[in-house]
Amino acid sequence: MPVYKILHYPHVLLRKQSTPVEKFTPDLKAFAAGMVETMNAFEGIGLAAPQVGILKRMIVVDVSPYLENPQLKDWHGTYSFSVEGQTRELASPLILVNPEIASQSEEIDFPFDGCLSFPGVDRGQTTRWKTIVLEAKDPEGRLIRIETDGILSICLQHEMDHLNGVLFIDRVQGQVSENEVLADIDDHESDASTRRKMKKLKCIDARAEKFDFL
Repeated sequence: MPVYKILHYPHVLLRKQSTPVEKFTPDLKAFAAGMVETMNAFEGIGLAAPQVGILKRMIVVDVSPYLENPQLKDWHGTYSFSVEGQTRELASPLILVNPEIASQSEEIDFPFDGCLSFPGVDRGQTTRWKTIVLEAKDPEGRLIRIETDGILSICLQHEMDHLNGVLFIDRVQGQVSENEVLADIDDHESDASTRRKMKKLKCIDARAEKFDFL
């Protein structure tokens, strides 16, 4: 399974608007599997298609590392999950195509926001909706509905922001120094351990793939 190269800030594609997926093909499933592999390889809990250079409205999420950590129990939250109206156990990972937030509740502050497109940058406090109802399709075109709060809600909102060219630094409370952000990313990319990891992963550019759903 391929591991895709993740675009780092300030890459221009991270600020672009993504378009809906219209073709539900085997290539879409293969790309989704590659996104999950990439998210896991970089120890993330979420990844959006534009982060690997594909401007389509698709995200993958797996918050199980949070849900398994008792020190983060205040953010475990609750959820309901259904496929075509049938209640199911929460899928892990979640693969969501053309996600839309149908409703939301009051706002809360989340202190641990971070992003794979900002490696080496400290996590910051952002304001997000507490509870959301999200509707999407899975890679087979089936309707998915999720109602959730806690870390799953936060992560879904973060990844959906990417589909609209919105980045977590746009939502961080307080002043963000552009120079400090760029310096932190550069330091991370130049670190010897990072370079060894990247060499071992042999990441490929998803934009070079000839996916038939584009």
